[in-house]
Amino acid sequence: NMSATVAAARPSSRFPSSRRFNAPRTRTRGRSVVRRVTQPDEPQPDDFVTFNAIVGGGDWSVVQAQVREAAVSGRLTPGVLGAAYSVYEKCKETAEAPEVLKTLENVILLLTQTLQQLDATPAVRLIDELMTIDPFVEGARVKAAVDDAYAKGSVAPDDLKGSLQMMLDGMAEQDEAWEKHVAQASQTSSKEEFEQLLAHASGRMEAQRRLTQLKAICDAQ
Repeated sequence: NMSATVAAARPSSRFPSSRRFNAPRTRTRGRSVVRRVTQPDEPQPDDFVTFNAIVGGGDWSVVQAQVREAAVSGRLTPGVLGAAYSVYEKCKETAEAPEVLKTLENVILLLTQTLQQLDATPAVRLIDELMTIDPFVEGARVKAAVDDAYAKGSVAPDDLKGSLQMMLDGMAEQDEAWEKHVAQASQTSSKEEFEQLLAHASGRMEAQRRLTQLKAICDAQ
């Protein structure tokens, strides 16, 4: 029920204007890929208006569409993220239903990821696009997209290669922690949790496979 969320999203909530909200760390595909970690700003009245518009539809697909629209129009700012944290904290204080809190957590994650994408370099945005293509199956298509970016001057070869290497280095740095996580999580007696672990592991391996091949294609050009 997002109505409680919307009702709570008012600038006049109990949070003083001087309060700042700290964003949790979010996973990225490599250390320093994004120029800075997105931090929430003090929310202003307009930020709450935008936040209300984002969550007002209730349905998750509508929320996603509203976030995209706010990003395109330039209304999505760290202040909107601050408004989301403000509402989330208020809902925790007033003991809102767990599903409301979970929805707000998902909204905060979506806002953070979208702001990071907006803050990303052209090379990282190109890599995001290329990661949707299997470079082993459609290598020619990947090569054509890279050639096109180079020809247009939207991405410099060194920037693209450097970003790919940073992503691979970031994944390599996380390998030890990931192996420990897998070892612990594999002990679960929950079939659902184990299937989620397998899906996560498969996705991670696929991402590493594609990044490695993308790097090889770019190095060969």
